[in-house]
Amino acid sequence: MKMENKPFTIEQSPMCNPFVGIPTFLMAPLCFDLDKLEADIAVIGMPYDMGTSVNTGARFGPRGVREASTYNCYAHEGWYDPIRQETYLGGDWRIVDCGDIDVLHTEQRRSFENCEAAIREILAKGAIPFTIGGDHAITTPILRAFDCYEDLCIIHFDAHLDFTKDPHGIPEGPGSPMRRASEMAHVGKILQIGMRGIGSSQKSDFEDARAYGNTIITSREVRQKGVDYVISQIPEAKYYYITFDIDGLDPSIAIGTGSPVPFGLLYEEASAIIEAVAERGDIVGMDMVEISPPCDVQNMTSMYGAQLMLDAMSFLTKAKEKRGK
Repeated sequence: MKMENKPFTIEQSPMCNPFVGIPTFLMAPLCFDLDKLEADIAVIGMPYDMGTSVNTGARFGPRGVREASTYNCYAHEGWYDPIRQETYLGGDWRIVDCGDIDVLHTEQRRSFENCEAAIREILAKGAIPFTIGGDHAITTPILRAFDCYEDLCIIHFDAHLDFTKDPHGIPEGPGSPMRRASEMAHVGKILQIGMRGIGSSQKSDFEDARAYGNTIITSREVRQKGVDYVISQIPEAKYYYITFDIDGLDPSIAIGTGSPVPFGLLYEEASAIIEAVAERGDIVGMDMVEISPPCDVQNMTSMYGAQLMLDAMSFLTKAKEKRGK
């Protein structure tokens, strides 16, 4: 049976309205059985927010982002960007929505084990996992599954450093995924973009991050030195993983998050950096975290999250086309 997600119609072809059909990511076909997965890009949700310390609601992020992604209805079948004058996706590129990872409230260990196992299965099938969170704690089990790669470079967008050691005895919370990543043998360089504000971490955490070798770029540096400066700081690597905490964007455009911080990145800055990463090497995975639809206004934050995921998919596939892969 051919996988698809299209409504019943007596027309020659569906009319493709975003309010019709099951709201998968980009209205892509569903594949709940990962053993049968055949895709280039596999979207999966991780509706976990038990680590959230301020505003909750990120567990509804996968639903919100999927709903917002339908504004770009069937973009996985190909779309033209008049700014870059390029046509993205479409053709033989296969995007599949794998539904959600099972989460049990109050059970972090079992939830994280489910997450790691799902990502391992997606990678084993040769697909690129795009995970919708969930709070930022989910990046830790995701990255564990990437031990099939060596010297994986992490590109981290965020308002916060997320390099705490184990605050109050919690080693795998949303404030520590980059610290945990630095402890993984298969993780190499880490570039952190958008750092700012109270609560981004203690001075000692910044010192530890720099001692590990992290490159830390504040939001002020992005604004004053420009995107080209940030691009010049992207470490040379064969493989890149992008973790995008939506509070890296300015709350004027992305208020629907647990810990919004003023003076954040703009969409066009973030998108251009992601494009440069795709041109530098292979993007092998991405997560979009900390989107909280209950805190959002008119689905704006979900919309930006969905758009940045679509951008990353478009840029990485276009880069592969140009490299002849």
